[in-house]
Amino acid sequence: MSDAATLPPKGSQLGLHSVGREAVAFWACVLKPPPFPDAPQGDGHTVLVIPGFLAADWTTGRLRSFLRGAGYRTETAHIAFNAGPTSRMLAKLDDTVIRLSQDRPISIVGQSLGGILARSLAVRHGARIRHVVTLGSPIRFPATTPLQPFAAMLKPFQDTAWLADLDHVSRAPQVPVTAVYSHDDGVVDWRQCLQDESDIHRNVRIDGAHATMGSNPQAQAAIAVALAK
Repeated sequence: MSDAATLPPKGSQLGLHSVGREAVAFWACVLKPPPFPDAPQGDGHTVLVIPGFLAADWTTGRLRSFLRGAGYRTETAHIAFNAGPTSRMLAKLDDTVIRLSQDRPISIVGQSLGGILARSLAVRHGARIRHVVTLGSPIRFPATTPLQPFAAMLKPFQDTAWLADLDHVSRAPQVPVTAVYSHDDGVVDWRQCLQDESDIHRNVRIDGAHATMGSNPQAQAAIAVALAK
């Protein structure tokens, strides 16, 4: 995914220092998660949660616990390691959306790359998706990130046709999308996470690290408000 990502320029707020800060924030959150916020109760529809790049389903556990407490049925993406948009992963996500939306449309919450994949699913399966929430997900490419070397290393395993059409991620899906972002993001340039706003597309700023957005009470509250609409 080297064409989809680029290294931060010298002097940027992103780099090894910001990745180190993210790691500290992540493990501090794992060891002592913040309390859940007060949130509106949902209607019980299914929410698919997709983890970020190099992450796995277990990293979304705290978010899924919050969503269940708010009245939703949650589903994992069955991802043990998110190596990016491989053909196998894309096909599995397509099948998952089709399976989960048999009775009524589902919502999707995606962290970082998970949010990119969620927007892509909304383009392909708009009638099956009720709402998409992205957490620190860049939609302007190439994305500026210190993780670019890992993206380049894994690119040979990824779907070339999907990568060749990244513009479809930037275009506004015909479903509601809430984009959560933070100026404190140490993994991606927060400006690249902003979508053009409309009646159904909204940007929500929070405080906090990229890696902890799923456990961030501000993000959780924003997700609950979005999904309750």
